[in-house]
Amino acid sequence: MSDDEAPSLAVAEQRSARARQRLAGTLVEIQARLNPKALAREAAQELREAGQELAREGLETVKRHPLTMAGVATAVGLFLARRPLRTLIAKLPDETPPPATLKTSPRLTPKPRTRGKSR
Repeated sequence: MSDDEAPSLAVAEQRSARARQRLAGTLVEIQARLNPKALAREAAQELREAGQELAREGLETVKRHPLTMAGVATAVGLFLARRPLRTLIAKLPDETPPPATLKTSPRLTPKPRTRGKSR
């Protein structure tokens, strides 16, 4: 080997060693990311953040439109409670008055029709 090749060979070996270290670090990082526990933790964190964002947006909507949201909540509540409400209403006593009978004079009573041939 000549003196010119020795420094370039040493530099190449140093570069190679640094590249191997970077590759090993990258492999360790990939293994940590692909760990099932880490994946589950990351998914749970993303779900938590999405839920918090959804709750924040819902709260802002309620603040902007309180009467509309009260109406929607009432409608949903009535829909969900329809069977118990129907049962309660069915148990209430019937307080409607009986129908009034009309008294008519004999003159205004229509004549009964007879079946058969007319004369």
